[in-house]
Amino acid sequence: MNKIKETIFSSRDPTFQKKIPIIILLLFIGVMIITQNRDPQEPELTEEETADQVTEISDLERQLEKKMTTLLKKSLGTSKVDVMITLSSGQRLIYERNESIQQDSGEEQRENQQSVSGRKSTTSEVVFGQASLNGEPVLKYIEKPPVSGVLIAAEGSESAGIRKRIIEAVSKALDVSTHRVAVIPYE
Repeated sequence: MNKIKETIFSSRDPTFQKKIPIIILLLFIGVMIITQNRDPQEPELTEEETADQVTEISDLERQLEKKMTTLLKKSLGTSKVDVMITLSSGQRLIYERNESIQQDSGEEQRENQQSVSGRKSTTSEVVFGQASLNGEPVLKYIEKPPVSGVLIAAEGSESAGIRKRIIEAVSKALDVSTHRVAVIPYE
């Protein structure tokens, strides 16, 4: 510890000791920014809510897998097709919001001309019924979860032409880029 103090305070730069309070202040500001950089709109999830969300994602994946398996079995004319789909998140519920923007502008005349302008924006959730009586928020739409990747094992996919058709069909059906779709032969 003493070596650290000696190294810091015996610096050859005579202005270094004047810079120490500034360095400490910048470190303090950095720590404050990091700790306060949370989105207040996004509440932290409890263990139960996290488990529900994982179950929801698994259910959505299974539903998509069943649909893709059925579609590929019909189009390929084979009964040996397995599909695995990975979603990056669960579906998001987007609620209707009221947004109001007020813009004020004015000018002051003094020695040199100054203009003053201000903008105030407020948003609030639209609720059905009376907000004071626990009204239900109005659902605008449900955002589908993005697909991270797809793996398909299909009989007859040894051929490059069939593999390409499978990749293009899955890419278009799930709105996922072709490099996120892998097709392997069923063995």
